[in-house]
Amino acid sequence: MLGTLLTLPTGGLPKFIWLSAVFSAFNTIQCLVAPLGMTRKIYSQQPDQVTPLTSHVFAAWTALSAVLRYQCAFNMGNELVYDITFWSYVIASAHFTSEIVAFKTIKMPGAAISTFCVAITSILWMIHDRDVYIH
Repeated sequence: MLGTLLTLPTGGLPKFIWLSAVFSAFNTIQCLVAPLGMTRKIYSQQPDQVTPLTSHVFAAWTALSAVLRYQCAFNMGNELVYDITFWSYVIASAHFTSEIVAFKTIKMPGAAISTFCVAITSILWMIHDRDVYIH
């Protein structure tokens, strides 16, 4: 069992998703420890709307995303986990797109560029490699 936990499935996608989970975990901690720090930089066009409460809610979403991504990285053949993780990236990219285009709370390029790029890369990669992992 320990060997299974320490070994990701083959391919770059599981490693990318695992790394995304690690960064999500760090972001969760950051949102809880310094709620007005990076979150306010991401939503730089409306910094007054970023409160400790909104940062804590963002931390909860990000923690859920980290758990999903971690589980997916180690269980790439589980169709349900794969699909839920995929849709979490779609929701994240839709959120950031709406904040950029509709609500204008995020300035691009800016602090959100890496998060947006990870979401889009993950979506495209998961679509491309789906048949590799889901049989």
